[in-house]
Amino acid sequence: MVALLKRLTNLSVVPNVLQSPTQYRPTKNGFATDRQKLKGDVNKVTSTFNRNIHKYGNQKYSG
Repeated sequence: MVALLKRLTNLSVVPNVLQSPTQYRPTKNGFATDRQKLKGDVNKVTSTFNRNIHKYGNQKYSG
């Protein structure tokens, strides 16, 4: 228990963490990038639906 408490209270790693912070991906224009990707996905789904509707027509589900 004492060893665990010593590990938890060991603050010698703090300077190392502060000197080399984690590198995150840049968030500049993040929403614009997400919007473009979503718009591309919507276009792909729409074209697939249109192609399948054209291919199979207005058939009822007979499952």
